[in-house]
Amino acid sequence: MIGIDIIFVKKFKKIKITDYNFWSRFYTPKEWRYCFSNAGYYNHLAGIFAAKEAIIKSYGKVKINNHSRIEIAHKITGEPYSVINGSIKKNIQVSISHNNEYAIAIAFRN
Repeated sequence: MIGIDIIFVKKFKKIKITDYNFWSRFYTPKEWRYCFSNAGYYNHLAGIFAAKEAIIKSYGKVKINNHSRIEIAHKITGEPYSVINGSIKKNIQVSISHNNEYAIAIAFRN
């Protein structure tokens, strides 16, 4: 099953690192640190959010109904991968792309 999501990056530009309490229902502490350790952190926030939405769509909202069960981690090479309920999911491939306007992600679950 395939899931895809696209997000307008502009709404993520106003987020500050100190806003984590509000956003903790969407991002893990590891994801938050990853995003804010990069220039253009808002692109990464949007990309991770889009990836989680794509994964949810690939499963169907019945199986995974919230973002807090999913973590988007990155290999040393920068390649994203998914962790669901604390377990790495090798049967899901994730791709994320972003610029200053849009973030898009696709998740393929085999």
